[in-house]
Amino acid sequence: MRLLSKLFTDIGNRASLILALSLPLCAYLPSAVSKMLLPYMTLIIIGLISLAMIRVDLTRVIGHLNNPISLSLALLILMLVFPLGVNWIALYFSLSAPIHIALVLMACAPPLGAAPNLAYILKLDGELVFNITLAGTAIIPLTAPWIIGITLGDQMFFDQWALFQKLLITVGSSFLIAIIVRKVLGREWIKKSGTQLDGISTVIMVLFVATAMAGVSEIIERDPLYMLFLLSIAVASNFGAQFLFSIIGILVRRVCRPFNSIKDVKRESVLSFAMIAGNRNLGLVAAAIPITFLEEILPFLALYQVPIYLTPMVGGVLYGYLLRRK
Repeated sequence: MRLLSKLFTDIGNRASLILALSLPLCAYLPSAVSKMLLPYMTLIIIGLISLAMIRVDLTRVIGHLNNPISLSLALLILMLVFPLGVNWIALYFSLSAPIHIALVLMACAPPLGAAPNLAYILKLDGELVFNITLAGTAIIPLTAPWIIGITLGDQMFFDQWALFQKLLITVGSSFLIAIIVRKVLGREWIKKSGTQLDGISTVIMVLFVATAMAGVSEIIERDPLYMLFLLSIAVASNFGAQFLFSIIGILVRRVCRPFNSIKDVKRESVLSFAMIAGNRNLGLVAAAIPITFLEEILPFLALYQVPIYLTPMVGGVLYGYLLRRK
């Protein structure tokens, strides 16, 4: 047990390097690895969400939800209005079915589980990001089946009730596991064992990357132009959403500054919303859809990790510039 603890600690201390290397290395794994891991995608996602939630004191989070109207509005824009807009853009440009499906699923998904960490790195409002991420993850079983049904009903044949059940089981079991583990291990142990938990998260993240990326090099060799096009779509969908919501948020804040309800909204909060608009937990929604459609969107899911990993660098420049112009 001590050896295992030391192993996870060592992995946790090198988490950034391991995750950075996992993207290109996993791309050169044979596609058979992806096919082998694909049936376990839901379990991998449950593991990632559970580990994120284990560190969370839910009573403290509930105490911070002092503005439910703002939170509800943020969720409405992020998880209902935005997916409808993305669907309209995909239809307007007549994108192929796999790309159309992937983009709508991305827009339906809650913010990335690591979004609060990204917010702290980028000097944004980490607490706000965490609240939206937690609430978005909790309501995804209710919102995603409905949005997918009205946007992709003619391209993706699926049982909405089955999708609701699978998302509910995935999210519900993640929260339940986190609560049980917190009770068993205790708050103090969790605080002291952050590096070990980072190590476990890193191992599960590598499994996720291997599931998504394995065989990508084969597709690149077979059709490099298509993969380049797919990468450009993935990058544009992430950074485009961040840039769009940054500009809109700043303009709305400036125009509405005389109103009491807006003048207290910090620029960090506006930019935090923009950051999570682009960085979504696509894996959570993808893991719940029928495996035949999951295989179709797997190349996009793999390449969507690229802008996520680049967000600290690109976002550092964008948000750093916008924060200096207060």
